[in-house]
Amino acid sequence: MRKLLETIQSPADVKKLSLDQLSILAQEIRETIMTTVGTNGGHLAPNLGTVEISLAIHVVFDLPKDRLLWDVGHQCYTHKLITGRYANFSSLRKRNGVSGFPDPAEGPYDLFSVGHAGTAISTAVGMARADAQLGRDTSVVALVGDASIVNGLAFEGLNNAGTLKRQMLVILNDNSMSISEPQGAFANYLEHLRVTSTYDEVKKRAQELLDRIPYGQKISDVGFHIKQGIKNTIAPGHIFEDLGLKYFGPVDGHDLPGLVEKLQELKHLHAPAVLHIKTIKGKGYEWACDDPTTFHSPKPFRVEGCRVVMNQGSGRSWTSAFADAMVNLARKNDKVVGITAAMPDGTGMIKLKPVFPERYFDTGICEGHATAMAAGMTKGGLRPIVAVYSTFLQRAFDQVFQEVCLQGLPVTFCVDRAGLVGDDGAVHHGFCDLAFLKSQPGMVLVAPSDEQELIAAMDFSMTLESPCEIRYPRDNCPPQPLCAKDTVDPWLITRTGGKSRTLRQGRDGTILAYGSMAWQAMEAAKLLENEDIHVAVIDARFCKPLDGAMLKEIFLRGRPIITVEDHSVINGFGTAVIEYAQQHRFDARLLTRVGIPDRFIKHASRAEQLKDIGLDAAGIASTVRAAIGEMQTMTAIEPLSAGQGKRASVKLR
Repeated sequence: MRKLLETIQSPADVKKLSLDQLSILAQEIRETIMTTVGTNGGHLAPNLGTVEISLAIHVVFDLPKDRLLWDVGHQCYTHKLITGRYANFSSLRKRNGVSGFPDPAEGPYDLFSVGHAGTAISTAVGMARADAQLGRDTSVVALVGDASIVNGLAFEGLNNAGTLKRQMLVILNDNSMSISEPQGAFANYLEHLRVTSTYDEVKKRAQELLDRIPYGQKISDVGFHIKQGIKNTIAPGHIFEDLGLKYFGPVDGHDLPGLVEKLQELKHLHAPAVLHIKTIKGKGYEWACDDPTTFHSPKPFRVEGCRVVMNQGSGRSWTSAFADAMVNLARKNDKVVGITAAMPDGTGMIKLKPVFPERYFDTGICEGHATAMAAGMTKGGLRPIVAVYSTFLQRAFDQVFQEVCLQGLPVTFCVDRAGLVGDDGAVHHGFCDLAFLKSQPGMVLVAPSDEQELIAAMDFSMTLESPCEIRYPRDNCPPQPLCAKDTVDPWLITRTGGKSRTLRQGRDGTILAYGSMAWQAMEAAKLLENEDIHVAVIDARFCKPLDGAMLKEIFLRGRPIITVEDHSVINGFGTAVIEYAQQHRFDARLLTRVGIPDRFIKHASRAEQLKDIGLDAAGIASTVRAAIGEMQTMTAIEPLSAGQGKRASVKLR
């Protein structure tokens, strides 16, 4: 028998269904999400908790004429399944498949590509103002959840939303966030009255009547204050009311008939409003309900009898390596504290909590606050380590500038997910941290190439009296160290810059690799060796300050230099080397840069992404081969200056 979900091509098909059919559809959607995420990985628990509210929105509102904005974005799977993407949903998060986040390239129902928290209310306010300005009769809905309401930007949006003179609805998906429930039947009675136009009309007429009689205004004022006092005592919504938004709820976020009825009432409310719904993260899947953290965004998994088995890749992740190094560093230095902005598991900082709970701090989705707090802790005599994804660190750039760098404070940023992140796609790539951090005076930028280098880099950061970034990817560490432990050069900064290390010698050119790309560079060198092309590989370690002594040496050789980085080629590590060459009048024509090109990279596996842009071993080898061949051609025409000769033109690649 054909599934009901298979017949849904657009929200128009959903609107035709009875409530009983909608209930069946909800169950089919949950089964589809569980099957697909079990196979592909993805955000499971958040999506299981938003099935009913997503269906209710599409029943009541007229998408895409009406506007639906997503906060964080990873709760959009139901929305995708009922807006024409069911047939391709098995390709979720796969190369050329359906994105795990809203994506306007997939159709008119997704308005923004989003994956960061706190933005939906502001973009909803903007669309509401645009529609009003241009005379469009639309409804605007922002669905906010997974704790993103605590983000400062969300409150900025609420503050401005309260000034609107038209409909705009913020749906607060509360899946066990710290928003208390109102108490007692009277609170429910007040809430019930306020959702009806009858109550608004009665209140308005009563106000007019009271204003006409002697002392009516005083009586009205007294009644208002009594009512507000009661409301503020027993209900949580007064913070929204004080900001100028009408508050409704909380209501059961899994009561589909109730949600449809509520949204139909609020659709015609000519004022900004907040609907507070209570949902269960992982609804419909016992394991996800019992452990919503593990099943928030699991890797592919399978069910074996009465247990769930996660598919584990081989190797040790950079995140795990950081987690152990963090705990060991805290054991050695009692001033070390750990800070995370709502990503304790993702960054590995959670491992510090049971060992040193008093030195573990989770700020929620507030990267700016986390950074400013780290500055305050440093000023007070502590040594904070902020563990953060690269894509989220950019949200705190102003605090990095003013509170950290301008003060010259030694805050250490351990930046996970630096570079391409795989199936999360464009919204989560860490491709620009070097670009904005490199601009800050005093900031030290380092990237380890293996686990023992990560440990050494973290120890090194504790010796600095300046801020430091340590970046590493969403990947596994190399299976073995790139150098024997007893031959590793120490981490230090001399008068000529940060100290690099040479991994192998070669006569035909040099691959200058930054961070985790050193492993790929070594593999590329092995491929080239089979063709009798012998290149040196240098683990740069430092992007700022660069190793000036090393750079002088390799430029004076007059052989091709290929910089390799898991970062945008614009304003990244390779750009820093070009700037060094120009400053010291070396021949920049020797240089070729390999990195993330100037475009947004779509979701796929990380290995596929690296291959597509030439950052895998074969791609690097191909670039080296071409650079050597091109130099031989150029040398035959015009010999290149190996020393500090005339300023040469810069060849940007």
